[in-house]
Amino acid sequence: METGNPYSSPQSNLFGGSTAMSGDTVSQGVMLHLKKTGPWVRFMSVIMFLGAAFMLLAALMMGVVGGAGMMQQGPSVFGGKLSGTAFSMAVAAIYGLMAVLYIYPALKLWKYADRIRDLCNSMQVVDLEKALNEQRAFWKFVGVMVIALIVLYFVIIVVAVGAGIGAATKMAH
Repeated sequence: METGNPYSSPQSNLFGGSTAMSGDTVSQGVMLHLKKTGPWVRFMSVIMFLGAAFMLLAALMMGVVGGAGMMQQGPSVFGGKLSGTAFSMAVAAIYGLMAVLYIYPALKLWKYADRIRDLCNSMQVVDLEKALNEQRAFWKFVGVMVIALIVLYFVIIVVAVGAGIGAATKMAH
């Protein structure tokens, strides 16, 4: 659609305000919605950073427990010194990995909130594009993680069913 065509019919918005963006500025409606979204995006980013910090703390604690398990002389709750230590170290590694995986989306949300703030100051389309790019990167990461979890769950189910069948056939013989 061409802008500034003297032969086009006039247009009006029945709900008030401008329907189009004039030049390279963002409409007031878009600005209002993003201004209301920005604090919630920042809040979720902070919550994710705190979650990552607590997961790292939990990983550290499990690592200490695992290290202490190596020095333990008697049997562990998990059926022996080595199995308890291995379990504790495995949980520590999983928590550490989860903490690292939380940092990237938390950063993307933080940057998204920053870009919303920049957009509120400038009202320029280029800042809207930057904000939407940060949001896109966040959702792409979340989507990839969901796909990875679905695959992981599928593998765990297949392994569990295979182990169950293997154990059943072993007991039958």
